[in-house]
Amino acid sequence: MQANLHYNTSNQFNKYSNNSVTINETEFTGNLIVSRDKIDTVSINNISDIDTLYIDEIIGKYKPDLIIFGTGSTIKMPDLKILLQLQKQQIGFEVMPIPALCRTFNYLSGEDRNVVAIVLF
Repeated sequence: MQANLHYNTSNQFNKYSNNSVTINETEFTGNLIVSRDKIDTVSINNISDIDTLYIDEIIGKYKPDLIIFGTGSTIKMPDLKILLQLQKQQIGFEVMPIPALCRTFNYLSGEDRNVVAIVLF
């Protein structure tokens, strides 16, 4: 059996709660966009505020292969236009509660995947 150890220097979620996440030992209480090397606050309040222009900005800035949406403690789907836009551009997407987003992001970024997390409390 071979074990491959690696050191991940990208952003990693360390903790989460109902109203905050900790990334690289820094706690954040507002809505965020997190990539492997950037953490940006966002002005949107919930997933229904995301429109196609906003997604175009995210794609242009982060060039993701996959976008994961974290929507608090329950799953809230974005508008179907958003999902179709991502599918048309061959960008994967998932919608999940924030605890699952944290684990998924850490796993995918550890595999050097170009993943972007949108965290909405």
